[in-house]
Amino acid sequence: MGKVAVILGAATAIGTAIGLTGAVATVVGGVVLAAGAVVVAKAVKKTFTPDIPSMDDFGGAGGPSTDFAASGSQGILINKSGSSSNLPVIYGTTRTGGMRTFIESHGTDNNDLHIVFALCEGEINAVKKILFDGVQVMSTSNTGQNSSWTFDVSKYSGKVEAHFYPGTDTQTANSQLNSVGSWTGSPHHKGVAYVYFKMTYDEEVFKNGLPTITFEVEGKKVPSTSDGTTLAFSDNPARCILDYLTNTRYGKGIAVADIDLTSFQNAETYYTSKGFHCRGNLDTKARMYTNMVDLFTSCRSYLAFGNKYRLIPEKIESTVQMTLDESNTIGDVTYVLADKKTMFNKLKARFMNESTEYRDDIKIVESSTLQSNDNGHVLEAEIPLPYTKTASVAQQLLTEEINESRQSHMVELTATVEAIDLQVGDVVQVTNSTFGITNKQFRVVSTTIEPTSEVKLTLKEYDPDVYGSSIITDYKDDNNA
Repeated sequence: MGKVAVILGAATAIGTAIGLTGAVATVVGGVVLAAGAVVVAKAVKKTFTPDIPSMDDFGGAGGPSTDFAASGSQGILINKSGSSSNLPVIYGTTRTGGMRTFIESHGTDNNDLHIVFALCEGEINAVKKILFDGVQVMSTSNTGQNSSWTFDVSKYSGKVEAHFYPGTDTQTANSQLNSVGSWTGSPHHKGVAYVYFKMTYDEEVFKNGLPTITFEVEGKKVPSTSDGTTLAFSDNPARCILDYLTNTRYGKGIAVADIDLTSFQNAETYYTSKGFHCRGNLDTKARMYTNMVDLFTSCRSYLAFGNKYRLIPEKIESTVQMTLDESNTIGDVTYVLADKKTMFNKLKARFMNESTEYRDDIKIVESSTLQSNDNGHVLEAEIPLPYTKTASVAQQLLTEEINESRQSHMVELTATVEAIDLQVGDVVQVTNSTFGITNKQFRVVSTTIEPTSEVKLTLKEYDPDVYGSSIITDYKDDNNA
């Protein structure tokens, strides 16, 4: 039995956040109309699509970013200590507190304090800014190994020096640091992006003790979607997702030969046109499935697997691939109506806003018209957007989610061999006299090719207006296109 199925989708984060469960009626000997809950319908429940592959290869099912959801920026901007904790991966430009992996006094009267802050997995592009207690003390980006800074705040001149290491696998240790007591020269932090500070004690400069140090970082160099190997800095979600899928150190380690790079190139172009970005800290100790779901929140996309892994954005499709009607469908049909548990007229997102020094922010998108249509009920959910850093993108993502949640009817049917070339993400139109629908458009979310060459299809309602910048308020809950 061959199959191509959606395995991961951004809406899983919403479904987990509000505790949805799937429910679909059983069809026996005919076409039935059933109500049920389907998780905003980009990740389809097994009861509705029994041949969706297991999540085990991605570490099992999990919720959205628990660390970010629980603590927001506070869990990211604090200075942590220790050398055995997991380092994050930083994608795009964001701010981080780093982890103190070495601290020791040295020199005359132990006046010199040597500190190493490990930032993240390497190789990263640059450290753009360093801040002491929230105050920027330097502004010149540094990119190369052992790059040093001139501090803009005069009181630190001659008292603090800092050296940047981007985290290449071949970087060597700082010679000055090598002369410090217990730093023997062997822990070069190869593959780790870090900043080494030497601070000379001055009672006036450090009268409040060591400052809390934060860094604005241009993160991981990620592979090109054209060849899957050439590395350069980018915050495009397609390249960041490709990195996580293929990286053998902290990712899934999928061979580039098993990736449909054309789908990633097309997605990259689309994300650029929408302004979608991926900027944030990926928790390498979290389940891979959870991290993938978090990454997809940045771009409203999903991953499909057939012969290769394909990246599929939720977007307008210009071509209807085929019409499905009584002439090319076989046997029973399941039709699932939207349920209020999966419909929204208000969504709230939490994110770190780069325009407010990466403080926690909230974006709310709601429609009073939809609330009126829903008999005055506010149907809402709150979701984290750990890789979104601007209010405008957060608003676009929430708007599309509300629109799509209002149009989430689903169909499962079996088609003749005519449908054998359909792929996940394709748009089809369905005509069915029993339901009274004519040329109603649906998106393919799962396909299974049977030994008889018949094709089982799972379809989700599709409307190109979903992907605009405004909430759809004139949607009629009828069965026609």
